[in-house]
Formats: sequence, structure tokens, C-alpha cells
Amino acid sequence: MPAALEAVASPPDLAALAARVADAAARRVPLAVRGSAAWWTGAPEGAEPLSTLGLDAVSDFNPADLVVTAGAGARLDALGARLAERGAWLPLDPPGPLTRTLGGVLACGSGGPLAAHYGPPRDHVLGLAMVAGDGTVVRLGGRVVKNVAGFDLAKLVIGGCGAFGVIAEVHLRLRARPQADRTAVWAGSRAWAMRASAAALAAGVSPAALEILDAALAAQLGWGDGGAWCLAARAVGAEAGVAETLDTIARATGVRPARVVDGAEAWTRWRESVGAWPVILRLGAAPSEWPAAAALAAASLGPLLGATATVPRGTVRVGSAGADLAAIGRLRAAAAARGWPVTLERASAALLGSAGVWGALPPAVDRLTRSLRRTFDPAGILAAPLLA
Repeated sequence: MPAALEAVASPPDLAALAARVADAAARRVPLAVRGSAAWWTGAPEGAEPLSTLGLDAVSDFNPADLVVTAGAGARLDALGARLAERGAWLPLDPPGPLTRTLGGVLACGSGGPLAAHYGPPRDHVLGLAMVAGDGTVVRLGGRVVKNVAGFDLAKLVIGGCGAFGVIAEVHLRLRARPQADRTAVWAGSRAWAMRASAAALAAGVSPAALEILDAALAAQLGWGDGGAWCLAARAVGAEAGVAETLDTIARATGVRPARVVDGAEAWTRWRESVGAWPVILRLGAAPSEWPAAAALAAASLGPLLGATATVPRGTVRVGSAGADLAAIGRLRAAAAARGWPVTLERASAALLGSAGVWGALPPAVDRLTRSLRRTFDPAGILAAPLLA
């Protein structure tokens, strides 16, 4: 456990976690729930830190059915290694270090380039157990792929930033570990990267990831020379299928890739580089609009540390070193005029507390969200300082 968390309460099991939350609710003391503390830094003023690192067990692993149950404190690197031993794979690649915990990633709803093909984090979750704000243990969904139809409340919790409960245990849908995993990288102008991504989408293949990187991020990864932008396509599966996918994209763009690299290694570098940005904002713009979204972010926030867009989902991430409340407010106002939601994905606790993860919600959504939060967290001790 990191030294900074040695004195932090870290319940060893679900019952202990429930008791800890119930105690905080009785005292009406807010909790700052953290996993490895590798993503959100600090804690809101007056909040008591609570770590999920003690909940790191991996149980009920069934490689034949490609399902597993893991504790919220399981680190992504350790979980991935455990799954790989039995030929399984969790295609979840959020930005940030591999020491991020499963519960933290799911609470933040952090997806990466693989979401273009495999879906966002919520699509990997079959069910979960969480502790509501009054200490009640709530079980949502199930342990198998085919669950009984009804309200899928697990999807409410994934990406809810801890507002409805503390995720304790997760039942996950897995994939077979791919035989081959390679990434082809093309370098060119911004206009060329946009045209090439459109051509790749029209080629009739479905790469595991298709990402456009601006010149700053491409340079950080060593993929772009002389201010070039990059288009990166990741293909996984059987050797022949991987080669065919990358060749098809090359023919569609009319250019051979500048380099072909190991997929897992390349995207680990992407995750670490993007995850090093002190402030990260995510804009929901259509793929054709992403250059305008990046330009709007730069105009509002000042010079960007980098920008990356997941095609075809239209998720645009931008990094900033010094964005403040006023700058984020300018960006949200300008983006709202274009119908683009803006999520403050990473920042200090102070900035998250003042700007909020999502900012002002539409009135109807705000009323529904507040009602649900009162139901799951009547004492208001979970994530309230972060969800302005």
C-alpha cells in the first residue's frame, strides 16, 4: 500500500466496508473514497478518506465462460496478469497508470480507445455489489451474461463517480486473450488524419481501436515527427485477421503505415502519457467535429498538453496544465452552444469541488439525479463535493 494511504481506513471485506460507511452516515461526515489514489488527488475539505485497496480479491474466475468476480480494490495490472494466465482478457484501457483500481475506473466511467470496438466500461459489467450511503449493501445485476430483464441500475453506478454508493465487488464479462495484438501508425497533417480516419471507417473492417492524436501527443509517444498528427489503428485476434485488418486500412488510406508496433505496449504508453496530464476534460463531439472541439478547448483553456479522439465514438480528450474554474466555465458555455457535453475527467479535489465533474445539468436531469442521490445516499456523504 502506498505510504500516503497507510493511515487511511481500508476495510478488508464487504461487511467492514458497510460498517465504515454506516458509521460515517450516522456522524454525517462525508467520505472521500479512493482506490490507489492514482487518479483523483487530495480530498474535499472535511472529508474522511476511505480506501478500497483491501477489497482486492479475484474470485469465481471461470475461463470457460469468460466471467470473473473481482474486488473493487483489484489493480488493473494484477487483474490483467491473473486473467492472462488462463487465456482471458478484459478490454478496458482507461488513461492513467496500470495501478488504477477496478472500482475507481468503473466509478469514473473511464474508458479508452478500446471502447470504440468493445464498448464503454459499463458494457463489461454484468453486475456488482456496492454499499449505499447509509451502509446498506446493494446487489445489482448478476454473475452471468444472461440476466433477468429489468432496470439495469448497475449502469447508473458505473460512471456515477461514487454518488450512489461505494463499489465493492464487480462481476465482469471477459474476452479470449488475442493471439496477436498490433498497432499501425500513420503520420500526416491534421486534415489528412481526418480524411484517413473516415476512409478507414468506410473500409468495412472493425479495428479494436482507431484513434487520432494531435501533434503534441504524437510527439510525446514518439509517433509523429516534425509536428505531424497521427492515426493509430489497433487490431487484435488471430494473426491472419490482424494482418488483413491493418492491410485493409492501409489500402483505404492509400498510404503504408509509418510504423507497426506491439499493441499492448503502444497503448500502455498512450495511457501513461494521457494520464500524466494534470487536468483532463472529455468532450462529446461527433468524429467529424473533433478538430473544432479541440480548437474550442484550446481557445478556452489556453495551450493544450495534447488532444486525442476515439473514432468512431466521438470522445475527445484534451489535457491542460493550468485550467481553472473560469477557463472550464468558458469551455462548458461554448460547448453547450454546440450541444457538446463536457466532463471534467481528472483534476485536483479543489478544482473538482468547484467546477464539478459534469457542471450544471439540464433541469430535468438534475432533478432526477438529486432524487436518486437522496434515495441511495440520504445523509449526503458520498461524492457530494465533487458533483456540483
